[in-house]
Amino acid sequence: MKYIKVKFQKAHPEFAYSAGDIGLVEDEKAAQLLNTGYVIMLPDDGDNDVVNTLPEDFPARDILFAEGFDSAEKVKEAGESITDVKGIGKGTYKQIVAYFEK
Repeated sequence: MKYIKVKFQKAHPEFAYSAGDIGLVEDEKAAQLLNTGYVIMLPDDGDNDVVNTLPEDFPARDILFAEGFDSAEKVKEAGESITDVKGIGKGTYKQIVAYFEK
């Protein structure tokens, strides 16, 4: 999977980035975001091999990281709104809450 480095011009409801944030998004999604004015492309620095920084045992780790949640703290701050992320339902949210309680 290839990622494109972008700068968000405005927040998009499917991503955890705000206006001015720089992030990496899948190349197909980057094209859609560019065409709708959400992002501008940034020069490729050759480092598109992104390493997921969420803990290995974190519930829905890959889904959350792909949506821009690069730390457990960001997930915790999002609270129940995390269920707005495609693939994260109430059951997964309960697992995330339980993860923080252990």
